[in-house]
Amino acid sequence: MVPGTRRLGALLFDFDHTLADLGRWVDWQAARDGIQALYAELGLDVMEILRARRGHSPMAVLDAALHAHASPAVAGRVKAKAYAILESVECEGAERTALLPGAAAALEMATTTGVQVGIVTANAESAARRVLSRCDLQADVRVVVGRTIDLPLKPAPDMFVRAAERLGVAPGETIGVGDSPGDAEGAVAAGMLAVGVLGGEAGQGRLFDAGASWVLQDLTALPLLLAFWRAEGVD
Repeated sequence: MVPGTRRLGALLFDFDHTLADLGRWVDWQAARDGIQALYAELGLDVMEILRARRGHSPMAVLDAALHAHASPAVAGRVKAKAYAILESVECEGAERTALLPGAAAALEMATTTGVQVGIVTANAESAARRVLSRCDLQADVRVVVGRTIDLPLKPAPDMFVRAAERLGVAPGETIGVGDSPGDAEGAVAAGMLAVGVLGGEAGQGRLFDAGASWVLQDLTALPLLLAFWRAEGVD
């Protein structure tokens, strides 16, 4: 049921597996090899850490392990190097990335109905912006909050909170849309509603368990959900 006290001011989308197929084109093996070498110097087993990530983003669990094992100064240096490796391979992959079904229509619909759009992603902001530029969608997306060394990654709420602040909307007027439990958990922790999208990291049950109020097959169903929202008088 649509909560009748909420006005919709913004949609915050995850990027990979939600709006675009970036991960399909990224050389993750090259990234893992480079990051594994960095972490191995500290005695950490990257593959073992990733096996236990339970739907959270790879870098979120690696960050947690790094900060538990090293001093803040050392962790910061290693993290910056790891992020640089990821940004490089993601930007290369962005040159071949395509939008997923319903993504362009969802962004256009939000823009034409006065709903602000942002992206909250564990990918590099530069990679997401390359795809938006190639697809001529930069004007539809007001804010991109990507992976940085100063913000905890999802499922922490910080990236969602920053995006809402930059858009000038209250968390209670915002919906987070994503394919992973971390997306849903982060949005809910920020005081937002969460919408899950299938086809990525998790099935319907895990997305609902993580706090999603709705789970869509893909973004082609989002306009129908928002039309239902408006029909219920939530605007």
